[in-house]
Amino acid sequence: MSSLAINPPPVEGARSLASADADVASPSLGLMRAFAAASALCLLAMLSLSWATGLNVQHFEHVSTPAFWAESFLAHAQHLRWLTVFDDVFVACYVTTTLLLVQRLRALAPIGARIQVLGPWVVGMAVAVGLLDLMENHHVLSLLHAVEQGQAITYDTMVSREWLSSVKWLLGHVAFCLMGVALWFEALPWKLFRISLIGWQLPVGAAALALAGSPMVGDALGWLKLLNVMGGFLALATLPWPSAGDSGARV
Repeated sequence: MSSLAINPPPVEGARSLASADADVASPSLGLMRAFAAASALCLLAMLSLSWATGLNVQHFEHVSTPAFWAESFLAHAQHLRWLTVFDDVFVACYVTTTLLLVQRLRALAPIGARIQVLGPWVVGMAVAVGLLDLMENHHVLSLLHAVEQGQAITYDTMVSREWLSSVKWLLGHVAFCLMGVALWFEALPWKLFRISLIGWQLPVGAAALALAGSPMVGDALGWLKLLNVMGGFLALATLPWPSAGDSGARV
C-alpha cells in the first residue's frame, strides 16, 4: 500500500544543508537584527538630540574646567536627562545584540573557526563596556544633581571620568576589531564589513580619544567615531546573511 511505503532517510549532506538554511532563517537571527536596528536607532536619537540642542556629551568625557562642566550641566539639564534615558536603552540593546550575534555565529561556525575562541572574549568585553557605560551615565547624572545643589566639580572627578570613559571606548573598539577577525563569511559585503571593523573603526576610535582635546579635530573625530558605531549596528541589522553554500569556512 502506498501509505506504508518506506522513504529512504535523507543523506547527511542534505540534512546539514537544511539545518544550516534553518539557522539562517532562525528566530534568534531576526531577534539579533532587531536589537542591532534598535541600537542604531537609539544612537541616532542621541545624535539628533545633541545636534538639535547643542549638548555634546563628549565634553564630559575629557578634562576641561570645572566652570565649563557646571555651565554645560545647568544649560542642558533636561536634555541630559533625556539623553541618559536613550543611552541606558542603547546599552541594553548593544549588549543583547552582541550576545545574540556571538551565539548565532558560534552555532554556525565550522570546527576550529576563530569565533569559537574569540567569541567569549567579545562577549566579555561587550558586557564590560555596558557596565562602564551605565556607570558613566549615572555618574554624570549624579554630577548634574550635585551642580544643581550648588556643589563644585573637582579636577579629580574630571580626570577619573576621562580615563574611565576612554577605557570604555577602547574596550568597545577592541571588541569590534576582534569580531572582524573572527568573522569568516566570504561574501563581499561581509568582507568589507570585516575590513571596516579592523582597519577603520579601531584607528579612528583611538585617534578620537587621543586627540579629544584638540580644537576642531577632536570634535570631528568624536562625531565620526559615533557615526562609525551607528554604521556598524546598521550593517548587522541589514547585511544579507550568507546561505549555507556561500558562507565559506575560513578559520
